[in-house]
Amino acid sequence: MRTQSHEGTKRTIRIVETVRAGGDAARSTADSTARPVAQPVTEPVTQSATQSSTQPVTQSVTRSSTHQRARYALTSRVGRDAELADLKTRATAPNGQILTVTGPVGVGKSRLANALFEEISGEFAHGGRYLELDALRPQATDSDAGLARAVVDALDQRPSSASAAMGDADAARAPLDLLRDRLAGRDFLLILDCGNRPPHGIAELWEAVASAARRLCLLTVSTQVLGMYGEHRVPLLPLAVPTPGDTADLGRLGQVDSVRLLVDRTKAVRPGFRLTQENRETVAKLCQMLDGLPLSIELAASRLKVSSPRALLDELSRSPGTLTDADPGTATGAASEPGATEPPACPDTLGLAPQAVELLMRLGVFTETFGVAEAAGVFELPLDITRQALAEMVDHSALLTEEQRDGSIRFWMLRGSRARALEHLGRQDALGPVRADHAVYFLRQMHSIRRQLEGPGQTTALEQFGHWHQDVLAALEFLAEVGNGEAVATLATAAQPYWLLRGEVRSAAHWLSAALGLGIDRHRVRLAALEALGEALLLTDEPAAARPWLDEALAAYTERGDGPGTATVRQHQARLAQIERNLPAAETLLTLILTDLDPRGGGQWCRGAVLARLAEVRRDRGDTVSAARHATEAVRLFERAEDTRSAARAKLTLAGLTGSQGDFDRAEQLACRALLLLHDRGDLPEVARGLAVLAELLTHKYGRTAAVWERAARLLGAADALRRRVGDTLAGQPEAVSRSLLGQVSERMGRSAFDTAWQQGGRCTPDEAVTLALTLIEPPDHQPRPTDLVGSLTRREHEVAMLVTEGLTNREVARRLGIAEWTAVNHMRKVMQKLGCTSRVQVAGRMLRPLDQRAAAPAAASRG
Repeated sequence: MRTQSHEGTKRTIRIVETVRAGGDAARSTADSTARPVAQPVTEPVTQSATQSSTQPVTQSVTRSSTHQRARYALTSRVGRDAELADLKTRATAPNGQILTVTGPVGVGKSRLANALFEEISGEFAHGGRYLELDALRPQATDSDAGLARAVVDALDQRPSSASAAMGDADAARAPLDLLRDRLAGRDFLLILDCGNRPPHGIAELWEAVASAARRLCLLTVSTQVLGMYGEHRVPLLPLAVPTPGDTADLGRLGQVDSVRLLVDRTKAVRPGFRLTQENRETVAKLCQMLDGLPLSIELAASRLKVSSPRALLDELSRSPGTLTDADPGTATGAASEPGATEPPACPDTLGLAPQAVELLMRLGVFTETFGVAEAAGVFELPLDITRQALAEMVDHSALLTEEQRDGSIRFWMLRGSRARALEHLGRQDALGPVRADHAVYFLRQMHSIRRQLEGPGQTTALEQFGHWHQDVLAALEFLAEVGNGEAVATLATAAQPYWLLRGEVRSAAHWLSAALGLGIDRHRVRLAALEALGEALLLTDEPAAARPWLDEALAAYTERGDGPGTATVRQHQARLAQIERNLPAAETLLTLILTDLDPRGGGQWCRGAVLARLAEVRRDRGDTVSAARHATEAVRLFERAEDTRSAARAKLTLAGLTGSQGDFDRAEQLACRALLLLHDRGDLPEVARGLAVLAELLTHKYGRTAAVWERAARLLGAADALRRRVGDTLAGQPEAVSRSLLGQVSERMGRSAFDTAWQQGGRCTPDEAVTLALTLIEPPDHQPRPTDLVGSLTRREHEVAMLVTEGLTNREVARRLGIAEWTAVNHMRKVMQKLGCTSRVQVAGRMLRPLDQRAAAPAAASRG
């Protein structure tokens, strides 16, 4: 490639063009179809009138550091392979294309466009041109800011003597007419990099000349779209930033694009730097704070040459504009990108109308994403006006977009732009009123959709909670700052079910306690907060802390004669009794609630909730028949109320009971369906329970192969890690069964293999753990040989033998499997006969022998 400088009296333009070494530039550009040879040349080409037009261009070129384009090859391209492949497909389409690569300043638009030019310009018969327009200075007579004249100059490759001869003739013609002549019949790629310059005149240029070319691909690089018919917008988003799951795993964190770029650029200036367990959280927060913007990341890397990630993070936390306001020339390769020589533009410098700028500043109050309805609701604007304003902001890259699964779209603002917007509101003394409007909106919305969590609209409600979570926290912070305890209580009580579902128990306890500490005048609001706080504390490491709050709420509801409130608090007290293993007290409380409920009233959902809890309590007391009946009825009531999440919770309990009766096929089906739905709803505590239930079922149904026991260990490890994360207790899974299952799997695998699988499971994300649980069990490669004594057992005999390893008597085995005691005795006799054992102890020893030892024996014999 080569660069040229065409200088007029009032304009300058830098050009990058395709050059075929050793040939006439004009002839090769016009006629050759060979792929161009990119020359890393940065000095403008100069050619005197006496030079032959056939002299190789590269002979007249000297190197310089003034042109930024040649430096792109000095740093690697991280995280843009998919975008580059998509652009290549679009740009090389058979017909002409007009593409606009948009995105915020510093996101890497020019670097991507340059990579595209180098890879595909040779696929156009007449090559291409890459023009940087940020230095263009328009003449007074140029209505298009000199664009057409600049492009004509770039395409004019005649030697200066020929140019002078034809100059008078061309001077009298309009630039667009000249451009049509230059592109007539050509197969050509033209990239116009606007840098910080608005894309004025490009749409008119395309409409005037596109029909003259045989095939013309025009690609514009700009923060703004052209706004013309036929334009294909190609938005370039920041690099992916780490999620909490990524941060927890060092290997996964190192593969996140923003982290890869930060580590790569830091190593360029500090070779000993690496990602470690000690700095992983800080590095992840740095990439999140920098929004994944490549320019900001490269600037951060330059700072890390003499600083630590923690020190830089603290500095950015105190002053968010530290990097974006710095001299970008200090970054490794940052100064090499056209358009990257300026810090990211402030919202009020993006060419928006004044009204749009003012609204953009106010949108900074949203902490993460927002939709059209939220923006219109907070600022009380008509939906159509809000929609039009947001579309204009997206067209100017002031807002970025995020596609949703249902086809809707949400908007978000870069952290740097948001910080500047809030500073602007603060200087105008408008920040307080805007935050108040924001808090009032979410207070109203959260209160109105809470009940949807218990009905057919729960999926939509949960998605809304997910989108609004950070904004709800921001609203709570504002309400607490102004001392409005009643508003904090109302909002926190409305958000409490979401927090419990997502395992955010600390948030629930913190804000509900804060509300009660601020003082609540309205008695009903205070009662709701007491009840919500008590329920949240049941999921902490000290569930007994819930007792005084629940007792106070129960006394108040009883005094007011509030039957539904009294029933709800008693359910929480029953759960506390179950956690404390006071099962008779728990059963008494739940039975009392059922007695007081009017079956003809509207308490069907409440009745289902009580029966579901009662099923767990009676299961823990050993009454599996009654427990299964209650769980079945709870499922029916929840499904009638269209509460699929609560129905799935009850199905998990029913699955465990069904498995204990020996119907493993139905139990597995129930558990898999329930786990899938609970995971889809984001019910993390119940997902943890579902993983443990499936682990137990898998060992009973398929427990003849080492792979199944290994999967069970991984599922139990994942369930334990998730349970510790969300703070849930074992109230939904009997503790005795859990301990017994852990011991059984550990003994079966051998301690070392079990520990390895357990740790692998603990590193799984909820998505990975659920995928592992729902993956079909592959059939064994071969049928058990007759000499494999354990493999000779029938399925029922294997089940009986495995229950014996748990120390169950024949009567207990029969109850667990739902068979007669004599049948269990008969199966046990056959097991002992096939295994050559004379006692139950010997049967247990044979069944619990680690699988790896059994598998190793034949191998050792063959080696011998």
